[in-house]
Amino acid sequence: MENRAHRQGGAMLIAFSILLIVVLGFIGLALDVGQVIGRKTELQNLADNAALAAAPELVGTAAGLANAVAKAKSSAADRSAYQRRMQGATLSDDSIRFASAPDAPATAWYAAGAVPDPAKALFVRVDTQGNTPSLGSVATAFLGVWSPALRTLNASARAVAGRVSLRMTPLAICALSTAPASLRTNPGPPERKEALEYGFRRGVAYNLFNLNPNGPAPAHFLLNPLGPLGAVGSPAQISNAAVTPFICSGSMLQTTISGVAIHAHRPFPTELWPAFNARFNQYAGNGCDPQTAPPDTNIRPYPNALSNWWMNMPAGSSAAASASAASLLSVADLPPAALPATIPAASYGPLWSFAKAVQYAIPKPAGDYTAFPTSAWAGLYPGLPTAPASNVYYPASSTPYFAPASQTAPVGNVGVAQRRVLNIALLACPLPGGSDILVNVLAIGRFFMTAPAASGMLSAEFAGVAFEQALAGPAELLQ
Repeated sequence: MENRAHRQGGAMLIAFSILLIVVLGFIGLALDVGQVIGRKTELQNLADNAALAAAPELVGTAAGLANAVAKAKSSAADRSAYQRRMQGATLSDDSIRFASAPDAPATAWYAAGAVPDPAKALFVRVDTQGNTPSLGSVATAFLGVWSPALRTLNASARAVAGRVSLRMTPLAICALSTAPASLRTNPGPPERKEALEYGFRRGVAYNLFNLNPNGPAPAHFLLNPLGPLGAVGSPAQISNAAVTPFICSGSMLQTTISGVAIHAHRPFPTELWPAFNARFNQYAGNGCDPQTAPPDTNIRPYPNALSNWWMNMPAGSSAAASASAASLLSVADLPPAALPATIPAASYGPLWSFAKAVQYAIPKPAGDYTAFPTSAWAGLYPGLPTAPASNVYYPASSTPYFAPASQTAPVGNVGVAQRRVLNIALLACPLPGGSDILVNVLAIGRFFMTAPAASGMLSAEFAGVAFEQALAGPAELLQ
């Protein structure tokens, strides 16, 4: 009996020993796998943060690429990025690559110094697998006992970030000229040599729904804000319901429109004009939301009837249309030789509310053209019997939009500065017939809304040309 009990106790000890070994094996496996998973999580966070830090620097230049690399490395070097948030990591150049598309093949991702065209480097990829020194090596405590090949395991992470939207209003108009810069000689006296950009005069407000340099009928287009480039999208993509949020926000779900064809629908639906007025804190019936389409910090309209109006003559919200039957331009666009005998000063609209006319120069000065002083108004905008002139209310060193005396803050909603600036595509017209066509964008014009839009009326002052890279939306993590 005693021997039998002894044998049973021995069997139980053997079974317990085997079970203990198995349990310890599972515990060891769990600990080693946990280390690998933990390192993988650390590296993913590191890669995500580094990619997001680098993406905003991609502005289409070699200097931007260098800044992106520096930002990625600085993010990874933060002490909270690695080794259980106790130290930073060193990212090597091999782990930071750039491409023109987030899903580009492996061969199309380039190191910063080898990017063929910085203007097309729109996305950054941080991949820790190719980093030197290695960041993913994990020494195992138990697995190496079973196999020498398992003594070290490797983890890695990859993140892709970039901008997938443009701060462009999905409205396109005809450029008044295909020349990026040209000279307008205003005889004065004294003579004033003024720079035109794609035919537009800075400081002059245009009715964007009433322009056409090639005929008497207005020409304006709705750009497809979310369809594929290079193809005409579906009718649903340009429906009022689909397009309204993009007009409200002033954005398009396009990575780039430079050098590629985009779907344009003519005409721009005038029933959508209320969506522009979110910028003036007007939301009734236009489908806009102040969270995604906030008002401007200054919502004061700039037609006449203001106690501190800065011009000597009252004016409408934009320059009056010319009487030409050959083209639909504003009075301000008529060449000096074609000006009628009498032009009331009011026909020029509110001058220089956001931007000033600029002096012609070749080459264009570094930074920007030199602005004219307000004393040049009589030579730039001849009027009979009286030319427009500024008065004591015109700011000495800025323009009325930025001057506190000419501002009105929105009530009930938080404003965003310069929301009244519309970034609008300029097209080379005339264009092929048809309601839906593919077009190429010549440039992007900046237009400042002088007053809320109305049916058939979108008054906006030309403020120069914008660079596409500067209009990129917020950086987003894509992979």
